Formats: sequence, structure tokens, C-alpha cells
Amino acid sequence: MVIEAELKAPCLLVAVPQLVDPNFNRGVVMLIEHNDSGSMGLVLNRPSDLQLGTFCASQNMVFQGDDSGPIYQGGPVQQDRAFILHASKHEGPETENVFGDTRLSYSLDSLKLIVDDPPPKMRIFLGYAGWGPDQLATEVTSGAWLLGPPNEKLVFDAAPSDLWELALRDMGIEPGQLVHSGALH
Repeated sequence: MVIEAELKAPCLLVAVPQLVDPNFNRGVVMLIEHNDSGSMGLVLNRPSDLQLGTFCASQNMVFQGDDSGPIYQGGPVQQDRAFILHASKHEGPETENVFGDTRLSYSLDSLKLIVDDPPPKMRIFLGYAGWGPDQLATEVTSGAWLLGPPNEKLVFDAAPSDLWELALRDMGIEPGQLVHSGALH
């Protein structure tokens, strides 16, 4: 099966088995921005050991809900910066629409509004995945990534350990049929 798709945001980037970079091995990335200046996305399936409640407390905030969920490792760039991906009508500062009802917020003011009244579907990430001009397009052309449509159920409802296989199946690809050949870095 040949998957042909245009690289444009938003989309899901699904790493092929040969992509051995530990930041992206079996990774699923929500590509949020792609233009001539570069690309930016969030790795969706890398939960950390840091819990919501602990993270919010470190920001002098109290999460108003179940605070036992994980904070996610969004990628290797600026790992001290938080990004909140949520399905809501939240229109706080530094919040942009990604697709459908899915929004990205990335300011402390937005974080405060969200933790005070958390939407049912949200994930907080530290760091992001970034690529320079043409870097991601080159990786896609070389076969390191498969492109899929954004899917709110995959973004928010899938268990991180299942997300890679579910994203491939959502694209019509059976994970066990992917050929494991030479490593891509």
C-alpha cells in the first residue's frame, strides 16, 4: 500500500518502525504548524512520570479535577515550556484552533484558566517537536513518517501505549505488515 498525502498542518505524523531516534521511535506527532520557516508538533504518546497535580503545584496552581493523569513529553525542544492541547471552547490568551474543537494554548494565563475549569479532553505537554525549514518534508520524503488525518479520538482517548498501532490502523495500515529494514535516524 502506498500512502500519498500532502504534508500540511494539521495532521498526524506516524513514525515508521525504522525511525530509531528515541524521541520519535513508534511516535505519533500532532503536527500543528508547517510552513517555510519550519514545523512544530507535539508527540502524543510519551507520558512522563510527572503528574498533573504535581506539575500544577509547581506553577502555584491547583488542578480542579482528577490530578493523577500524566504530563506528556511533547518533544525534545524547550522542555521547560508547557503546551495544552484541549477539546473545548476555551478562548484564553495565546490559544489557537488546531482542528475541529481542538485548540492549543501555550501561556501561563491560559494554563490557569484551564486548570481552574478543566475540559474533559485535554493533555498538557512539556516541550515540542521542531524541525527547521524543509527538514520535516525531507524526512517524510525519505519515508520516516506516514501522514494521517487529525483525529480527536486518537489525540485524547487512545492509551499512549496503543496510539501508534491505532493511528496506523486508522490510516488503513496493519502495523505487523510494515517492513522492518535499515534504521532511519
